[in-house]
Amino acid sequence: MDVIRMHVIHNITAFFDQWNYTVILVRILLSVFCGGAIGLSRSVKRINAGFKTHSLVCMGSALIMLTGEYIFETFGDVGDISRLPAQVISGVGFLGAGTIIVTGKAHVKGLTTAAGLWVCAGIGIAFGIGFYSGGLIATGLILILYNFMDWIDVFARNHARVIEFYIEFANRRSVANVLMSIKQMNFKVEQIELAKPSKKEKCEIVNATITVSVPRRMQHDLVAEAIGEIEGVEYVEEL
Repeated sequence: MDVIRMHVIHNITAFFDQWNYTVILVRILLSVFCGGAIGLSRSVKRINAGFKTHSLVCMGSALIMLTGEYIFETFGDVGDISRLPAQVISGVGFLGAGTIIVTGKAHVKGLTTAAGLWVCAGIGIAFGIGFYSGGLIATGLILILYNFMDWIDVFARNHARVIEFYIEFANRRSVANVLMSIKQMNFKVEQIELAKPSKKEKCEIVNATITVSVPRRMQHDLVAEAIGEIEGVEYVEEL
């Protein structure tokens, strides 16, 4: 029985290693399905690069890899087949960079989406060359990371002793006083980035991003509340 099972598996594997229209269709469909599954998990979270974007990236990568194999099968060893996927990886890097934005509070968003698009291109390349197991395993792991591993980031964030805050000061003169008050609370100011002042309700508001380290693990909302009570602080929010 085991011999028969191994023989069947071998025949199936041998079939999908061939170069024919059925195999080409399977590879493209797998790339669309897996890319779409990854994108769908982003769409439900209302993230811009969702189902269609991930499907197109994954399918395009598979098609380019298939094109490289087609050139090899049709014209022989006339070039380096790895050059096409190398261009895909670098090209998707620019696409991913377009999903990264910095909000008005110096908060970077889109890094996970950019990384997902980059890996999605790798999955498409894997299916395009016939590396089915690698593409399927990577798809499964990405879906697990996207949908079930958020608690790791939440746990690490809640237990971090280094906290980043966005603060709005009443005016520039209050900045020094606020920093001194933070130090008197036994908090250490690791870094501060002052932004250009803007006009808000006819008052000069100074914005800053401040990184603070606390001596022991504390609830971050309590730290934010303590900083918000300092004279001269108009608004504070954890980033």
